[in-house]
Amino acid sequence: MKKLIVPGLILFLAIFGLRLYQKISEKPAPGISQLQKEAGIPVDVFIVKKQSIFDEIVLTGAVGSEEEANISSKIPERVISVDADTGMSVKAKQTLVIIDDSQLKIQKMQIQNQILVAQANMDAIKIQINDAERDLNRMEELYKENVISKKQLEGYQVKLETLQKNYESAQKSLQVVKDNLKLIDIQIEDCIVRAPFDGIIGNKRVEMGEIVGPGQVLMTIYNTKKLNAQMKIPEAYVPKLKYGQNVQLELDAFEGKTITGKITKISGTPDPKTRMFIVYISLPFADSVIKPGMFAKGTVAIDKKTDTIMIPEKAVFEESGKKFVYIVENGRAKKIEVKLGEYSNGSVEIKSGLSDGNMVVVFGKENLSPDSRVQIITQINSQ
Repeated sequence: MKKLIVPGLILFLAIFGLRLYQKISEKPAPGISQLQKEAGIPVDVFIVKKQSIFDEIVLTGAVGSEEEANISSKIPERVISVDADTGMSVKAKQTLVIIDDSQLKIQKMQIQNQILVAQANMDAIKIQINDAERDLNRMEELYKENVISKKQLEGYQVKLETLQKNYESAQKSLQVVKDNLKLIDIQIEDCIVRAPFDGIIGNKRVEMGEIVGPGQVLMTIYNTKKLNAQMKIPEAYVPKLKYGQNVQLELDAFEGKTITGKITKISGTPDPKTRMFIVYISLPFADSVIKPGMFAKGTVAIDKKTDTIMIPEKAVFEESGKKFVYIVENGRAKKIEVKLGEYSNGSVEIKSGLSDGNMVVVFGKENLSPDSRVQIITQINSQ
């Protein structure tokens, strides 16, 4: 039994010693930081290239129309019918609203009676004038025959002149009454509010039974064949815009797409409250999807800059109030201070610090320190 135990113990010690030696002599596996130091920290870089760019103005506003109108009431009365609603297409001269004209028609009847009375008065004066002319002619013959005195003759002359003046006055009175009749007819016609042109109702602001006043807006109408975008801009930008200039428009009706319009006019005076001017931009086509009032955003290019460097904004970082980027030179990171210009659509202008051909680190800069070895994974070329 003792002979068997001794060889087994020797074998166990031999195996244990071998494994202990292997454990002691085994080297630890390299860590991630060690691997990065040897192969380089992975980064994506942007290749700098000088280019010509335009400064841009961003405008906001809404779709309107070159031909639009506020339909208002001219008569202070009750609405008895509303024949159009928001979004409805209407034709020129189509009835939109009817206002009660019953009181106006009563006034018309009264004026018509006044005309009859005035006309009868004129007819009566005319008869008197005819009689006075005959009497005067007869008296003139008697005066020639010395039958009547000159004073008596003058009395007949004065009577005729008075009647003629009365007739002229009656004529003027009759004309005034006839003018009143024309005015009443116009007011009765105005009780039927009609569309001034073909278009679409943008906003209805009146209901049947409502009492409206002169000048009160009942609804708005737009000519959908002449739609435009109406944008507000600060006073300082007005000199930089010109008629016919292209504007890239984004509309709710065309999500993700842009269309090109042209500046057709700029308001001559600003809004007194906001000091903003309105820029009118033509739409290149009419589309049933586009509706007045839709939000619109426009971008217009103004001053051109040449030899400009633009890099992705995300490449820039700040330390102690200064702006820096990392560039790659000879496979290593180099920290560069930069001076920034204007921002535009995720990019920023570099006024100093970079030059043509520099490889600016966009992604991976958080892992870098000056002189770090880098491995370029992706190169992004400027457009």
